[in-house]
Amino acid sequence: MGRATVLVIEQGAEAGLVCAALAMRPELQVVGAPDVAEALQRIEREPGVALAIAGAAALGEGMLERLGERIPVVGLAADVAPEVRRRALAAGVREIHERPRRWQPYSELVDALVARFIPAGSAPRPDPTS
Repeated sequence: MGRATVLVIEQGAEAGLVCAALAMRPELQVVGAPDVAEALQRIEREPGVALAIAGAAALGEGMLERLGERIPVVGLAADVAPEVRRRALAAGVREIHERPRRWQPYSELVDALVARFIPAGSAPRPDPTS
């Protein structure tokens, strides 16, 4: 069985934080995309993406519905405007969490999201285009 893949839709330091927290789960493969358009292309190229974690910029983009139809998407960002939150949830984002400021709660939140959406020992999702 291959490793499940988590797609991080974020850039810069915020992407680094998510990736660092995910590094605590060696059974996962982590791939990144700077925006939702690239995320959609990425899941076409890499079957087995089981979860997308979207940052603030991605939550405000269009095309979230198309991504959410393919894989579960959760948001993790600081200070998401209420209107952006409403639109993202209406577009199919499953959950949006306020980014904890301290490392330990942040790491625990990322771990809890992975545990909820990618159960231990689960096989990667099959590629829906095959």
